[in-house]
Amino acid sequence: MRLSDYGKQFEDWMVKVFYNYGLFIAKHQRWFLITPLVLTIMSIGGLFFLQINLDLYRLFVPTDAPVRLEFERTKDFNRLPLGDLNLIPKRNRRDDCTDASCYFPDVEMDRLRRDLEAMEDEAHFNVPFGNVSNLARSRRDVNKNKEKKDSEKKLVPAKNDILRFYVVHKNFDNLLQSKYLGALFQYTQEMMKVTNEFNEEVWGLEDFCTKDPGASTCNNNLNLWIKHADVLFKDGKIKANPNLQLSYPVLYLFNRPKDIGNVIYGVDVKGEKNEIQGARVLTIHWFVNYPATAENNAAYYSFRQKLNEYWENIAENSDLQFIPHNDKAMDDEMLEIIKTTVPFAVPATILLTIFVLLANYSSDKAKSKPIEMCLGVWCVIFALIITFGVFFFFGAKFNPVTSTMPFLVLAVGVDDDFLMVAAWRECDRKLSPATRLALVMGDAGASITVTSFTNFFCFFLGWMMCSTPAVADFCLITAVGVFFDYLMQITFFAALLKYSGDKEETGGLATCCYKKNDGDEDDVEVQRGAPSEAAKEKEEHINYQHHEKTEDLPYMHKFFRDTFAPIVMKKWVRIGSLALFPIYTALALYGCSILRVDISPVKYIRDNSPIQTFVALADKYIWADNVMPTFHIMTPPDLRDEGARAKLNELVFRLEHTNYSIGRVSTNLWVWQYQQYLNDFPNINYTTDFYDRKNMRDFFSQLDYSQYRDKVKILDNVTNGEPCISAFSFQTSFYGLDSWDKRQSELFLWRDILKEYPEFDMFLSGIFSPFLIDQRHTIAPSSMQTIGSALAMMALISFFFLPDAQSVFLMTWSLLSISMGVCGGLALLGSDLDSVSMGCIVMAIGLAVDYSVHICYRYHRSEYNTAQEKVSDTLASVGWPITQAVCSTLVGLAVTIFVPAYLVRVFFQTVYLVNLIGIFHALVWLPQLISALDPCERVPLRARHEISKQIPLQLH
Repeated sequence: MRLSDYGKQFEDWMVKVFYNYGLFIAKHQRWFLITPLVLTIMSIGGLFFLQINLDLYRLFVPTDAPVRLEFERTKDFNRLPLGDLNLIPKRNRRDDCTDASCYFPDVEMDRLRRDLEAMEDEAHFNVPFGNVSNLARSRRDVNKNKEKKDSEKKLVPAKNDILRFYVVHKNFDNLLQSKYLGALFQYTQEMMKVTNEFNEEVWGLEDFCTKDPGASTCNNNLNLWIKHADVLFKDGKIKANPNLQLSYPVLYLFNRPKDIGNVIYGVDVKGEKNEIQGARVLTIHWFVNYPATAENNAAYYSFRQKLNEYWENIAENSDLQFIPHNDKAMDDEMLEIIKTTVPFAVPATILLTIFVLLANYSSDKAKSKPIEMCLGVWCVIFALIITFGVFFFFGAKFNPVTSTMPFLVLAVGVDDDFLMVAAWRECDRKLSPATRLALVMGDAGASITVTSFTNFFCFFLGWMMCSTPAVADFCLITAVGVFFDYLMQITFFAALLKYSGDKEETGGLATCCYKKNDGDEDDVEVQRGAPSEAAKEKEEHINYQHHEKTEDLPYMHKFFRDTFAPIVMKKWVRIGSLALFPIYTALALYGCSILRVDISPVKYIRDNSPIQTFVALADKYIWADNVMPTFHIMTPPDLRDEGARAKLNELVFRLEHTNYSIGRVSTNLWVWQYQQYLNDFPNINYTTDFYDRKNMRDFFSQLDYSQYRDKVKILDNVTNGEPCISAFSFQTSFYGLDSWDKRQSELFLWRDILKEYPEFDMFLSGIFSPFLIDQRHTIAPSSMQTIGSALAMMALISFFFLPDAQSVFLMTWSLLSISMGVCGGLALLGSDLDSVSMGCIVMAIGLAVDYSVHICYRYHRSEYNTAQEKVSDTLASVGWPITQAVCSTLVGLAVTIFVPAYLVRVFFQTVYLVNLIGIFHALVWLPQLISALDPCERVPLRARHEISKQIPLQLH
C-alpha cells in the first residue's frame, strides 16, 4: 500500500470517528454541558493551594549546571558540626585497646573543668560560693526560660534579611572624605530612630533588627567603621599609621587581616599593597531577624518603604544618593512582576470578548453567533481554572514565567472555536442540528485535534528537554492547559453549538437580541416540526466524508473564495511574493546571526524597578571591583606535613595569579594566620603540636582570628594532636570583572584549577549571581537542542496526522520559515538569547504549527481537480477562521505591552511575530507553494480541460 493510500484511509477513519462522536454529543448534550461545569467548580478548590516560587536559584539555574552541585555541597559544608575545641579527647586508654573509640576521659581534668565552670556560674548568678542548691535552682530557671523561648521561636520561622543601602555621590565623587563620612554616620544614627505606623501600631528598627545576646536594643556597630574612617581621612589626607595597612579588599590592623571588600567599592588603589586612595561606593547595613508572621512581614515591608523615603529626603538635601537593596530584593521583584502581570488578564479577557462579539455578529439571525463565541472564551477560562486547580492541588508552584501562560492559552484557545463555528456555517441549514454538529466534528474535529496535539507535544517536549526549571514549568503547565482547552472545545463548546442550533432560526443564544417579526413563530414551528421523508433520507445517506456546503455562505467566506484566493493566485502576485521571500529570509537570517547570549539580572526585574539602579551600580562596581568566592576543601591534607602545606600553598598561589586576581593581600586563609600564631611560640613542634586543641582553641579565641572559626570544621572524636579538621574554607579576591563574559571565563578557570587537585575534593561558592553564569554557558546548546527537537517532533507528528508526503514537507517548510522569522525578529527588536526567549521560541514553534496544519489538511482533503479550485476551496473554509484567530490573539495580548518587564515584553513580541508572520505564510506563501507543487498541475492542459467539463466547479 502506498503512503498516500494509507493517508487517505487514516483521514477517512478520523472523520468517521468524529462524525459519530458528534452524533453522540447531540444525543447527550445536557451531560456534555453539565460535566465540564461540575469539573470546573470542583477545581476551584485547588486554587486555594496556590504557592508562589520566587527563588531565582530554583527557577533559573539549569538542572545540570555545576553551580547546583556547588550549592548543595555548600549546604553540606554548613551542616557539618563546627566541633568543640574545649572537648579534648583524652590520652588515657586501656592497654588492650588500640582503637580511638576506646579512649576514656581524664577524670581529674574533667572535674577541674566543671569546678571552673561552677565558679563562673556562681559569679554570673551572684550565688554565694558553695551554695550548690541555689546554683542548681538558678540554672534550672535559666534553662526553663531558655527552653520556653526556644519553643516559641520554633513555632514561627524566623525572617533573616539585611537592610542595605549603597551610597554614591551624585557625580560619583570620592566618598572617603571627612565632609561625607561624618555626615553619613550621623544619618545612620538618625535612621535608627525612624518609626512607621502600620495597622494602628508604631514599628521601628527595634522590632526587626538582630540584637546582640542579652541586648534589648539595636546597635550601629556594623556602620561604626564610617566614624573611624572619618578620622582617618580627615582634611582629605590619609593619616599615616604604622599599625595600619589600608589595603583593599583586606586591610591589616596590627598585622591582622580585616575584610572590607563588602563595604566599599569603586576603590582607587596604588602600589603593590593595593593601598586605598578613594572609593565611589559605600555600604551601610543592618542585620534583620524577626518572627516571620504575616503581620510582621507586612509591617517589615512597609517599614522598608518608610526607610526608603527617609533616605530619599536625605538625598534631596545633599550630594549623596542612596540605593536600597536587601537579600530578598529579587524575591520581592519577582513577586511584583506577578502582581503587575496577572491583573492584565482581566482587560485582556474583556478585549477578547468584545472582539469575538463584533467578529461573529450578523444581521442574519441564523448566521450570528456572538454569544456562542463569548461562551467559547469562557471555555478557555474553564480550562485555565481546571489546569491551575489541579496543578496547585498537587503542589506545583506559580512563578513569574508562568504568569504569561493564561494570556497565551486565552488568546489561542478560541482558535478552535472559530474553526468549529465556520464549519457550522458551511453546513446545509436544512439538515438537523444533530447532523450538522456531526458534520462539524467530522470537518473541524480532526483539524483541531492535529493542532492541539502538536501544541501539546511541543510544550511537553519543551518541559522534558529544557534544563531551566522556570521555562520547563511554563512548558508543562501550558501543555496541560492546551490539553484541557481541547477537551473543553470538543465537549462543552460542541454541545453548546448543538443547543444553539436548536434555536438558530431565532438567533441562537442571542435570541433576545433580535426583534421578533410576525413570521418568526411560524418559522420556528416549521423548524421544530417533523422533518420530511426526503430530509430524513438525505441525512441517512449523507456523505460525511465530502458533504455539500450550503449555498448561502457567510460574506467573509465568499470573500476569501471569490476575491482573495483569485488575487493570491494571480501571476504578478506570485512573482511579487516570490521576490519578497528572499528579502524576508535574508532579514531573518541576519537577525538570527546577531542573536547573542546575554543573561543579566536586568532580564528578571521590571523596567521601572528601583533595583535597576542597583544592578547598574553593581555591574559597574560591586560585581567588578571585589569578587570574593569561597573555596571549600572537603578533604583537608595533613597540615603537619610540609609537603602537604606546600601543595595547598601552590593551589592558593595559582588562584592568586590569574589575570583578574588581586593577589596575596586579598587572601583570607586561616592556615597562614595559624602558622604565624604558632611561630610566636619557640617551643612549638609542628609535628606534634599543630593539631593540639589547646593551641587551636587559643588561636580561634583571639579577637583578630575569631572570624576564621566558622570556616573550620572540627572532628570531636579524634585523638588530640592528630588531624582533626574535617573541612575548611578560604577566600581570595578578584577585580576588573566588569562584564559577564569575563566573569564566566574566570569562573570556569577557577573550576579548572580546582579539578587539578582532586585529593582536596574542592568546590567554590559565593559567586556573583550563580543562576546567571552557568545559564550563559548552557543556554546556546540547550536552545539548539530543544528547538531542533521541537521542530523534528512537530514534523513527525504531522507525518502521523497528515500522511501525505507533500503536506508534511510543506508544513515542515512553513514551520522552519516561521520559526526562523521569529528568532530573527526577536533579535532585530532587541531581545537576546536567554531562558525567557528560549521558552518563547518553543512557544512560537507550537503556535506556528496551527496555520500550516489547517491549510495543508484542508487542501489535502479538497475534492477539486485543479490547484486554483483547491486553493479557493481551502481559503473559503479556513481563511476567515485563521484571520479571526490571529486577530483575536493580537487583540487579547495587546494589553501585555503595558507590563514593564523584559520577560513579558519578549512574550508579547514573540506572539505578535509568530501571528503576523504565520498569517502571511498561511494565506499567501503556503497556498502559492502548495498549488505550484500539486501533482494535478502537471496534468496536460487538454486533459485538465476535459476533467473540468466533467466535474464543474461548485464552490458553495
